Amino acid sequence: MKNKRRYHIIIGSNAYFDKNLPDFSESDDVATFLELVKLSDATRQNQRLFNQHASKLIVKNNNYHGIVEAAHDRLGPLIEDLTTDDAEIYIHNPPRVLKEYLEDQYKRALIEFDIIAEEYCIKRDPEMFVKNIKSIASCLFGQEKAIEEISKSLWYLTTVKREKPYVIMLYGNSSLGKTELVRMISRNFFGGKCLEKHLSMFKNSNYSEYFFGDSPNRKSLGFDLLERESNLIFFDELDKCPEYFFSAFYTLFDNTLFKDATYDVNVSGIVIILTSNYQTEDEMKKQLGLPIFYRIDKMIHFDDFKSDTIYAIVKNEIESRRNEYESKLTPEMIYATVSPLISATGENARTIKYKIQQVIEELLFQEVSEKMTKTKSE
Repeated sequence: MKNKRRYHIIIGSNAYFDKNLPDFSESDDVATFLELVKLSDATRQNQRLFNQHASKLIVKNNNYHGIVEAAHDRLGPLIEDLTTDDAEIYIHNPPRVLKEYLEDQYKRALIEFDIIAEEYCIKRDPEMFVKNIKSIASCLFGQEKAIEEISKSLWYLTTVKREKPYVIMLYGNSSLGKTELVRMISRNFFGGKCLEKHLSMFKNSNYSEYFFGDSPNRKSLGFDLLERESNLIFFDELDKCPEYFFSAFYTLFDNTLFKDATYDVNVSGIVIILTSNYQTEDEMKKQLGLPIFYRIDKMIHFDDFKSDTIYAIVKNEIESRRNEYESKLTPEMIYATVSPLISATGENARTIKYKIQQVIEELLFQEVSEKMTKTKSE
Protein backbone atom coordinates (compact mmCIF):
# COMPACT_ATOMS: atom_id res chain seq x y z
CA MET A 1 0.00 0.00 0.00
CA LYS A 2 1.51 3.29 -1.11
CA ASN A 3 -0.22 5.68 1.28
CA LYS A 4 -0.52 4.89 4.96
CA ARG A 5 -1.70 6.93 7.88
CA ARG A 6 0.98 7.35 10.51
CA TYR A 7 -0.26 7.28 14.10
CA HIS A 8 1.86 8.64 16.94
CA ILE A 9 0.51 7.62 20.37
CA ILE A 10 1.72 9.80 23.24
CA ILE A 11 0.95 8.57 26.76
CA GLY A 12 1.29 10.99 29.68
CA SER A 13 0.46 14.43 31.00
CA ASN A 14 -0.79 17.35 28.94
CA ALA A 15 2.64 18.97 29.16
CA TYR A 16 4.32 15.77 27.94
CA PHE A 17 1.97 15.53 24.97
CA ASP A 18 2.53 19.15 23.97
CA LYS A 19 6.29 18.74 24.36
CA ASN A 20 6.33 15.80 21.96
CA LEU A 21 4.31 17.43 19.19
CA PRO A 22 6.38 18.61 16.20
CA ASP A 23 7.04 22.29 15.64
CA PHE A 24 4.42 22.79 12.97
CA SER A 25 4.95 25.58 10.44
CA GLU A 26 2.27 28.01 9.36
CA SER A 27 1.94 26.16 6.06
CA ASP A 28 1.15 22.83 7.75
CA ASP A 29 -2.43 21.71 7.43
CA VAL A 30 -2.97 21.01 11.15
CA ALA A 31 -6.43 20.39 12.56
CA THR A 32 -7.81 19.27 15.90
CA PHE A 33 -10.14 16.31 16.20
CA LEU A 34 -13.09 18.15 17.75
CA GLU A 35 -12.77 20.99 15.28
CA LEU A 36 -13.13 18.57 12.38
CA VAL A 37 -15.91 16.56 14.03
CA LYS A 38 -18.00 19.72 14.41
CA LEU A 39 -17.22 20.80 10.86
CA SER A 40 -18.08 17.37 9.50
CA ASP A 41 -21.38 17.25 11.42
CA ALA A 42 -22.38 20.71 10.20
CA THR A 43 -21.52 19.81 6.61
CA ARG A 44 -23.59 16.65 6.67
CA GLN A 45 -26.52 18.39 8.36
CA ASN A 46 -26.54 20.76 5.38
CA GLN A 47 -26.52 17.71 3.08
CA ARG A 48 -23.14 18.57 1.64
CA LEU A 49 -20.11 16.38 1.06
CA PHE A 50 -17.32 16.74 3.65
CA ASN A 51 -14.07 17.42 1.79
CA GLN A 52 -11.78 19.12 4.30
CA HIS A 53 -9.74 16.08 5.30
CA ALA A 54 -6.70 16.92 7.42
CA SER A 55 -3.19 15.81 6.57
CA LYS A 56 -2.12 16.43 10.17
CA LEU A 57 -4.53 15.76 13.02
CA ILE A 58 -4.16 16.32 16.77
CA VAL A 59 -6.37 14.26 19.07
CA LYS A 60 -6.07 15.56 22.67
CA ASN A 61 -7.26 13.40 25.54
CA ASN A 62 -10.09 15.80 26.42
CA ASN A 63 -11.38 15.53 22.84
CA TYR A 64 -12.95 12.18 23.72
CA HIS A 65 -15.35 14.04 26.01
CA GLY A 66 -16.59 16.25 23.19
CA ILE A 67 -18.33 13.50 21.25
CA VAL A 68 -21.41 11.48 22.07
CA GLU A 69 -20.91 8.23 23.95
CA ALA A 70 -22.08 6.10 21.04
CA ALA A 71 -19.29 7.45 18.82
CA HIS A 72 -16.54 6.03 21.04
CA ASP A 73 -16.97 2.52 19.64
CA ARG A 74 -15.92 3.79 16.21
CA LEU A 75 -13.21 6.31 17.10
CA GLY A 76 -10.76 4.68 14.70
CA PRO A 77 -13.02 4.82 11.62
CA LEU A 78 -14.13 8.33 12.62
CA ILE A 79 -10.51 9.54 12.54
CA GLU A 80 -10.11 7.92 9.12
CA ASP A 81 -13.19 9.74 7.86
CA LEU A 82 -11.60 13.07 8.85
CA THR A 83 -8.08 12.59 7.46
CA THR A 84 -6.22 11.97 4.22
CA ASP A 85 -4.85 8.52 3.42
CA ASP A 86 -1.29 9.60 4.27
CA ALA A 87 -2.12 11.75 7.30
CA GLU A 88 0.10 12.18 10.39
CA ILE A 89 -2.08 11.69 13.48
CA TYR A 90 -1.00 12.52 17.03
CA ILE A 91 -3.14 10.85 19.68
CA HIS A 92 -3.02 11.62 23.41
CA ASN A 93 -3.88 8.83 25.90
CA PRO A 94 -6.23 6.82 23.66
CA PRO A 95 -9.10 4.86 25.22
CA ARG A 96 -8.73 1.08 25.04
CA VAL A 97 -11.13 0.71 22.10
CA LEU A 98 -9.08 3.11 19.95
CA LYS A 99 -5.71 1.66 20.96
CA GLU A 100 -6.85 -1.89 20.18
CA TYR A 101 -8.24 -0.77 16.81
CA LEU A 102 -4.93 0.84 15.86
CA GLU A 103 -2.91 -2.17 17.01
CA ASP A 104 -5.07 -4.41 14.81
CA GLN A 105 -4.64 -2.07 11.83
CA TYR A 106 -0.88 -2.10 12.37
CA LYS A 107 -0.70 -5.89 12.51
CA ARG A 108 -2.51 -5.96 9.17
CA ALA A 109 0.08 -3.51 7.77
CA LEU A 110 -2.60 -0.93 7.05
CA ILE A 111 -1.02 1.89 9.09
CA GLU A 112 2.27 3.03 10.60
CA PHE A 113 2.21 3.12 14.39
CA ASP A 114 4.52 4.19 17.21
CA ILE A 115 4.04 4.87 20.88
CA ILE A 116 5.98 6.79 23.55
CA ALA A 117 5.13 7.08 27.23
CA GLU A 118 6.12 9.52 29.95
CA GLU A 119 8.48 8.14 32.58
CA TYR A 120 8.02 9.02 36.25
CA CYS A 121 10.44 8.65 39.10
CA ILE A 122 11.08 9.66 42.68
CA LYS A 123 14.17 11.78 43.39
CA ARG A 124 16.97 9.29 44.04
CA ASP A 125 19.80 11.57 45.21
CA PRO A 126 21.13 10.05 48.49
CA GLU A 127 22.96 13.27 49.37
CA MET A 128 19.74 15.26 49.15
CA PHE A 129 17.70 12.70 51.07
CA VAL A 130 18.76 13.84 54.55
CA LYS A 131 18.30 17.50 53.59
CA ASN A 132 14.79 16.81 52.29
CA ILE A 133 13.79 14.87 55.40
CA LYS A 134 15.10 17.66 57.62
CA SER A 135 13.05 20.13 55.58
CA ILE A 136 9.94 18.03 56.20
CA ALA A 137 10.67 17.63 59.92
CA SER A 138 11.14 21.39 60.38
CA CYS A 139 7.60 22.04 59.17
CA LEU A 140 5.76 19.20 60.88
CA PHE A 141 5.20 19.65 64.61
CA GLY A 142 4.87 16.85 67.14
CA GLN A 143 5.05 13.90 64.74
CA GLU A 144 8.57 12.58 65.25
CA LYS A 145 7.47 8.93 65.04
CA ALA A 146 5.53 9.55 61.84
CA ILE A 147 8.51 11.33 60.28
CA GLU A 148 10.81 8.44 61.22
CA GLU A 149 8.45 5.91 59.63
CA ILE A 150 7.88 7.91 56.45
CA SER A 151 11.67 8.38 56.20
CA LYS A 152 12.10 4.59 56.15
CA SER A 153 9.52 4.25 53.38
CA LEU A 154 10.99 7.07 51.29
CA TRP A 155 14.53 5.72 51.67
CA TYR A 156 13.27 2.30 50.55
CA LEU A 157 11.52 3.84 47.54
CA THR A 158 14.56 5.89 46.52
CA THR A 159 16.87 2.88 46.89
CA VAL A 160 15.03 0.00 45.20
CA LYS A 161 13.35 -0.37 41.82
CA ARG A 162 9.82 -1.40 42.70
CA GLU A 163 7.18 -2.17 40.08
CA LYS A 164 4.13 -2.83 42.24
CA PRO A 165 2.41 0.25 43.76
CA TYR A 166 3.50 1.16 47.28
CA VAL A 167 0.57 2.15 49.51
CA ILE A 168 0.93 4.20 52.70
CA MET A 169 -1.88 4.96 55.16
CA LEU A 170 -1.55 8.05 57.39
CA TYR A 171 -4.16 7.77 60.14
CA GLY A 172 -5.23 9.54 63.32
CA ASN A 173 -7.34 12.53 64.33
CA SER A 174 -7.90 15.40 61.91
CA SER A 175 -5.63 18.44 61.51
CA LEU A 176 -2.49 16.82 62.90
CA GLY A 177 -0.39 17.28 59.77
CA LYS A 178 -1.26 14.30 57.52
CA THR A 179 -2.15 16.36 54.47
CA GLU A 180 0.75 18.74 55.09
CA LEU A 181 3.12 15.75 55.11
CA VAL A 182 1.86 14.65 51.69
CA ARG A 183 2.37 18.19 50.35
CA MET A 184 5.98 18.19 51.61
CA ILE A 185 6.69 14.72 50.18
CA SER A 186 5.41 15.98 46.85
CA ARG A 187 7.57 19.10 47.04
CA ASN A 188 10.77 17.35 48.15
CA PHE A 189 10.62 14.06 46.25
CA PHE A 190 8.25 14.47 43.28
CA GLY A 191 8.98 17.93 41.95
CA GLY A 192 5.87 19.39 43.54
CA LYS A 193 3.61 17.23 41.36
CA CYS A 194 0.85 15.02 42.73
CA LEU A 195 -2.48 13.58 41.58
CA GLU A 196 -4.83 14.45 44.44
CA LYS A 197 -8.38 13.28 45.04
CA HIS A 198 -10.55 14.12 48.04
CA LEU A 199 -12.64 11.01 48.57
CA SER A 200 -15.11 12.77 50.88
CA MET A 201 -16.48 14.38 47.70
CA PHE A 202 -17.57 11.00 46.32
CA LYS A 203 -20.66 10.54 48.44
CA ASN A 204 -22.90 8.16 46.53
CA SER A 205 -23.25 5.72 43.64
CA ASN A 206 -23.64 8.59 41.16
CA TYR A 207 -19.85 8.81 41.19
CA SER A 208 -19.36 5.17 40.18
CA GLU A 209 -18.79 6.20 36.57
CA TYR A 210 -15.68 8.10 37.71
CA PHE A 211 -14.14 5.15 39.56
CA PHE A 212 -15.08 2.53 37.01
CA GLY A 213 -14.96 4.53 33.75
CA ASP A 214 -18.46 3.50 32.72
CA SER A 215 -19.03 6.66 30.62
CA PRO A 216 -16.28 6.96 27.99
CA ASN A 217 -17.12 10.60 27.23
CA ARG A 218 -16.52 11.69 30.84
CA LYS A 219 -13.48 11.88 33.08
CA SER A 220 -12.62 8.79 35.07
CA LEU A 221 -9.93 7.64 37.48
CA GLY A 222 -8.19 5.90 34.59
CA PHE A 223 -8.26 9.13 32.57
CA ASP A 224 -6.73 11.11 35.45
CA LEU A 225 -4.06 8.48 36.09
CA LEU A 226 -3.01 8.57 32.45
CA GLU A 227 -2.45 12.33 32.52
CA ARG A 228 -0.79 12.41 35.96
CA GLU A 229 2.36 14.51 36.23
CA SER A 230 4.18 12.33 38.76
CA ASN A 231 4.00 8.91 40.36
CA LEU A 232 2.63 10.30 43.64
CA ILE A 233 -1.09 9.68 44.12
CA PHE A 234 -2.91 11.16 47.12
CA PHE A 235 -6.33 9.89 48.20
CA ASP A 236 -7.52 12.04 51.09
CA GLU A 237 -10.06 10.79 53.68
CA LEU A 238 -10.44 7.18 52.59
CA ASP A 239 -12.71 6.67 55.61
CA LYS A 240 -15.27 9.00 53.99
CA CYS A 241 -15.42 6.99 50.75
CA PRO A 242 -18.40 4.60 50.32
CA GLU A 243 -17.23 1.00 50.34
CA TYR A 244 -18.85 0.14 47.00
CA PHE A 245 -15.98 2.05 45.36
CA PHE A 246 -13.35 -0.11 47.07
CA SER A 247 -13.18 -2.63 44.23
CA ALA A 248 -11.54 0.08 42.09
CA PHE A 249 -8.81 0.32 44.72
CA TYR A 250 -8.26 -3.46 44.79
CA THR A 251 -6.99 -3.30 41.22
CA LEU A 252 -5.04 -0.08 41.68
CA PHE A 253 -3.23 -1.17 44.86
CA ASP A 254 -2.33 -4.66 43.69
CA ASN A 255 -1.30 -4.45 40.02
CA THR A 256 1.04 -2.63 37.66
CA LEU A 257 -1.80 -2.24 35.15
CA PHE A 258 -5.00 -0.45 36.20
CA LYS A 259 -8.06 -1.05 34.06
CA ASP A 260 -11.44 0.60 34.15
CA ALA A 261 -14.18 0.22 31.55
CA THR A 262 -12.49 2.71 29.20
CA TYR A 263 -8.74 2.93 29.85
CA ASP A 264 -5.68 0.78 30.51
CA VAL A 265 -3.06 2.54 32.64
CA ASN A 266 0.49 1.50 33.48
CA VAL A 267 0.84 2.32 37.19
CA SER A 268 4.26 0.73 37.75
CA GLY A 269 6.13 2.33 40.61
CA ILE A 270 3.38 4.64 41.81
CA VAL A 271 3.33 5.72 45.44
CA ILE A 272 -0.20 5.98 46.86
CA ILE A 273 -0.70 7.88 50.10
CA LEU A 274 -4.03 7.53 51.88
CA THR A 275 -5.27 9.54 54.85
CA SER A 276 -8.04 8.72 57.28
CA ASN A 277 -9.29 9.60 60.75
CA TYR A 278 -9.24 6.01 61.98
CA GLN A 279 -7.79 5.71 65.48
CA THR A 280 -6.41 2.15 65.40
CA GLU A 281 -5.48 -0.56 62.94
CA ASP A 282 -8.25 -2.75 64.35
CA GLU A 283 -10.80 -0.05 63.52
CA MET A 284 -9.31 0.18 60.05
CA LYS A 285 -9.64 -3.57 59.51
CA LYS A 286 -13.28 -3.47 60.56
CA GLN A 287 -14.25 -0.43 58.48
CA LEU A 288 -12.20 -1.08 55.34
CA GLY A 289 -12.35 -4.85 55.35
CA LEU A 290 -9.38 -7.18 55.11
CA PRO A 291 -9.05 -7.13 51.27
CA ILE A 292 -8.23 -3.39 51.35
CA PHE A 293 -6.37 -3.46 54.68
CA TYR A 294 -3.88 -6.10 53.56
CA ARG A 295 -3.15 -4.23 50.35
CA ILE A 296 -1.71 -1.32 52.37
CA ASP A 297 2.09 -1.61 52.72
CA LYS A 298 2.66 0.83 55.60
CA MET A 299 0.48 2.21 58.40
CA ILE A 300 1.69 5.43 60.04
CA HIS A 301 -0.17 6.81 63.05
CA PHE A 302 -0.30 10.54 63.80
CA ASP A 303 -0.23 11.31 67.52
CA ASP A 304 -2.44 13.90 69.18
CA PHE A 305 -0.54 17.07 70.07
CA LYS A 306 1.11 17.33 73.48
CA SER A 307 1.26 20.63 75.36
CA ASP A 308 4.76 21.54 74.15
CA THR A 309 3.72 20.90 70.54
CA ILE A 310 0.62 23.05 70.97
CA TYR A 311 2.77 25.85 72.35
CA ALA A 312 5.21 25.60 69.40
CA ILE A 313 2.36 25.66 66.85
CA VAL A 314 0.76 28.72 68.51
CA LYS A 315 4.05 30.62 68.46
CA ASN A 316 4.78 29.60 64.88
CA GLU A 317 1.31 30.55 63.63
CA ILE A 318 1.48 33.97 65.27
CA GLU A 319 4.95 34.63 63.85
CA SER A 320 4.06 33.40 60.34
CA ARG A 321 1.27 35.98 60.14
CA ARG A 322 3.35 38.92 61.31
CA ASN A 323 3.02 40.74 57.97
CA GLU A 324 -0.75 40.88 58.42
CA TYR A 325 -0.80 42.76 61.70
CA GLU A 326 2.63 44.22 62.52
CA SER A 327 1.59 47.82 61.81
CA LYS A 328 -1.08 47.52 64.53
CA LEU A 329 -0.16 44.65 66.86
CA THR A 330 2.79 42.73 68.27
CA PRO A 331 3.20 38.96 68.57
CA GLU A 332 3.32 39.35 72.35
CA MET A 333 -0.09 41.07 72.38
CA ILE A 334 -1.63 38.28 70.36
CA TYR A 335 -0.07 35.50 72.42
CA ALA A 336 -1.14 37.10 75.71
CA THR A 337 -4.74 37.26 74.48
CA VAL A 338 -4.94 33.86 72.83
CA SER A 339 -3.05 31.73 75.38
CA PRO A 340 -5.99 31.56 77.87
CA LEU A 341 -8.14 30.23 75.01
CA ILE A 342 -5.75 27.41 74.09
CA SER A 343 -6.11 24.09 75.91
CA ALA A 344 -3.09 22.06 76.98
CA THR A 345 -4.55 19.00 75.21
CA GLY A 346 -7.10 18.29 72.53
CA GLU A 347 -6.07 21.09 70.19
CA ASN A 348 -5.17 20.59 66.54
CA ALA A 349 -3.81 22.84 63.80
CA ARG A 350 -7.29 23.88 62.68
CA THR A 351 -8.57 24.86 66.15
CA ILE A 352 -5.37 26.76 66.90
CA LYS A 353 -5.51 28.72 63.64
CA TYR A 354 -9.18 29.50 64.21
CA LYS A 355 -8.57 30.88 67.70
CA ILE A 356 -5.62 32.99 66.59
CA GLN A 357 -7.69 34.37 63.71
CA GLN A 358 -10.46 35.39 66.09
CA VAL A 359 -8.01 37.08 68.46
CA ILE A 360 -6.32 39.05 65.69
CA GLU A 361 -9.72 40.24 64.44
CA GLU A 362 -10.83 41.15 67.96
CA LEU A 363 -7.67 43.11 68.76
CA LEU A 364 -7.73 44.97 65.46
CA PHE A 365 -11.39 45.81 65.90
CA GLN A 366 -10.86 47.34 69.35
CA GLU A 367 -9.49 50.55 67.85
CA VAL A 368 -12.48 51.22 65.63
CA SER A 369 -14.85 49.93 68.32
CA GLU A 370 -13.63 52.58 70.73
CA LYS A 371 -14.17 55.27 68.08
CA MET A 372 -17.68 53.99 67.40
CA THR A 373 -18.49 54.07 71.11
CA LYS A 374 -17.09 57.59 71.45
CA THR A 375 -19.15 58.80 68.47
CA LYS A 376 -22.35 57.41 69.97
CA SER A 377 -21.73 59.09 73.31
CA GLU A 378 -21.33 62.44 71.61
